[in-house]
Order: sequence, then structure tokens, then C-alpha cells
Amino acid sequence: MSKTCQNCGNSFDDNVSICPRCGMQYVDVQYSNQQYQQAPYQQPQYQQPYPQQNYGVQPNAPEPPMSVGQWVGTILLTTCLGTISLILLFIWAFSNSTPASKKNYCRAMLIVEAIGLGLLIIFMIIIFSVLAANGEGIAEFFKEIEHLQST
Repeated sequence: MSKTCQNCGNSFDDNVSICPRCGMQYVDVQYSNQQYQQAPYQQPQYQQPYPQQNYGVQPNAPEPPMSVGQWVGTILLTTCLGTISLILLFIWAFSNSTPASKKNYCRAMLIVEAIGLGLLIIFMIIIFSVLAANGEGIAEFFKEIEHLQST
């Protein structure tokens, strides 16, 4: 026979004295009515809700490590395919089904590529500013080369 919680209506085993859903202590109504009567002016005492636990699920179960072949494939796919590699990095870095180690690797690679792109832009600005500052000298240099080739 099972007990029924007077607070939430949940059914549970006879050997349990606290409702696993709401945390209220089970009181046998027949026995409690015979033992004492609560005064009508008293407020009922409520217990804080008891957190419900999932007993069949293991939280934070460790995931199996990636093999050497999986790492080699990941590295090759994220470095050798150009734009496709960048797309794969974004997919694996922000996907929920990707293993944590691969996800961290892809996030780190995205950071490294962003730093490389930033440095490339800085160097291009420096090179173009130097060329623009020396534009007249470069034009004269090419004119002299053309003059030497024509003679």
C-alpha cells in the first residue's frame, strides 16, 4: 500500500516518511486526529520545499577522451581547408554536442585567428602608410627603371 501526500497529492512508499516531491512530512490523518487537535487560531507550520533529486541520472558524468586519430582529424580539418575550416571552428566551438576538449580547442583557435587577423590589419596599415608617405620617391624610382630599360 502507498501513502499519499496531503500537501501535493504525490504517492510514495510506506517506508518513506517525507514526500520526495514537496518535502512535507507524512502524517497519518487517523492517528494524528486521535492524538491531538490543532487550535483553530494557530497558523499551520510549513516546511521549506525539499529539492527533488533525479536518482537515475548521474550528473557530470565524465566524457571519454578524444583519441589521437580524432585530434589529428580535428587539427587537419581546422587548419587546411581555408574558409571551411573557419566554419567548422565556429560550429564546433558553439555546439552543445561537441566534447568539451574539442570545444575548448576550437574556441582557442578562433581567438588565435582573431589575433592574427588583427596583426595583419595593423601591418597592412603600416605598409600602406609608408608607401603613401614615400609615393613620390617610389614613382621616380619606377621612372628611372623604365628609362634604364628603354636605353
